[in-house]
Amino acid sequence: MPTPTQGDDVATVDPIVHAPNGIQFDVAVRYDCEIVVTIVGVPTAWGWVDDGGLDLHSPALRALVDEIASIINSYNHSGQDITNRFFGRVRVGDATVVW
Repeated sequence: MPTPTQGDDVATVDPIVHAPNGIQFDVAVRYDCEIVVTIVGVPTAWGWVDDGGLDLHSPALRALVDEIASIINSYNHSGQDITNRFFGRVRVGDATVVW
């Protein structure tokens, strides 16, 4: 949870720092061309919201997945003379959330 700040400063939220205790990140490199980060131990009450009978990722879990994907992609340099170096994937349990 964000903490109060002095004055008009805005409290920043770091999805990794503010993730619940017990969440773990399993990193696997497959075939030298794929990095897969699997997030395990996500508490149900924190990670999912009920939307009319459908369990959807909560905004907090989505922010965590997006942050992990951003970290992976920061190492995947591309440009005019180089293509992506690898494929990246973020999973929650058995489900791929970002490819």
